[in-house]
Amino acid sequence: MDFQLYRPILVPPSPAIHLDPASLAWRNGLLVRATNWLGDALMTLPAVYRLSQRVPAPCGVFVMCPAGLAPLWAAVPWVSQVIPMAGSRCGAAERRVLHRLRPGVAVVLPNSFGSAWDVWRSGAPTRLGRAGRGRGWLLTHRLPEWPRRREAAGCHQLSHYLDLAAVLGPVEASAAAPPLRVADAAAVARSQGVDEAAGPWLAVAPGAAYGPAKQWPFERFTAVARWWQSRGGRVVVVGAAKERAAGAAIVAALPEVLDLTGRTDLRQLMAVLAVSGLVVANDSGAMHLGAALGRRGVAIFGSTDPVATGPIGGQWVVLADHPADCAPCLQRTCPRVDAPYACLRRIQPEEVCQALEYLAGLPDLAAL
Repeated sequence: MDFQLYRPILVPPSPAIHLDPASLAWRNGLLVRATNWLGDALMTLPAVYRLSQRVPAPCGVFVMCPAGLAPLWAAVPWVSQVIPMAGSRCGAAERRVLHRLRPGVAVVLPNSFGSAWDVWRSGAPTRLGRAGRGRGWLLTHRLPEWPRRREAAGCHQLSHYLDLAAVLGPVEASAAAPPLRVADAAAVARSQGVDEAAGPWLAVAPGAAYGPAKQWPFERFTAVARWWQSRGGRVVVVGAAKERAAGAAIVAALPEVLDLTGRTDLRQLMAVLAVSGLVVANDSGAMHLGAALGRRGVAIFGSTDPVATGPIGGQWVVLADHPADCAPCLQRTCPRVDAPYACLRRIQPEEVCQALEYLAGLPDLAAL
């Protein structure tokens, strides 16, 4: 088969408003209210990177996020400080930190009233975000509300975040951004049983929080893992605690597979992916994380649209085989009774194995 590396389709940014960074009262820097989900957060990284380039020295870039995502933002090289939220909203403890940091400009990325409220409570005199959901009065500068899913079809979601970044100056329609950097990644991975020297490692992520319409059958992940082992490679299964059944099923068929599903925190997961040579994943947080770490991988898409949410970073082959009569439905479970989950079942293990061979033969970008 002939494979092509995935490239996100991006629309050139054309924000409805423009601000001159030189005219803003930056005080001590920029506050970014991050998105609440891992995959969403990772898709914002190129836009946040471009926002950071507008911040004048010696000001900093501060990211406020759910506590569970703090290790992710701590691995972002251009972020000065992470402000974890103990709850779902910016509470008293977080406001004390913000009072000390004194950001002058704040950008809200999520599409919710509560996230705009968090930014309003930061005290930043300039507050930028999108309108909608009754939150316009909390912002000093607003872009039109987020497009609906169908209206946004045809380009990657990153395009809409780049529009926000372009308010502060011209921005290319590009997904380029420095990869995440996990401190002591090799040592952290070894503590989980993934010794880089014992590889080559294939990381398999059979889960997806969205629902079964995004989950390739675990028996097919098992077939790919068996093939990788037959070539002398090692396999580690990763995922959240609720995906342990899939991990256990793979290990039952292949006892030498290392099962870490539900056994790693986010920093440990990042370290394991960082030392893995290749990744196979559904459209999931693990896919986006592997890409942001600069890994190579194969992404398997079921009900969702790779044009809108494909991996950003690294070198990836995306496999999606949507029947013409139900091309991406965006459903959590398959509504078809005649051929349930046809989009996933049309993708065969042999295709994934061939894609992995193709990726393994590419030159190392880091060495170029």
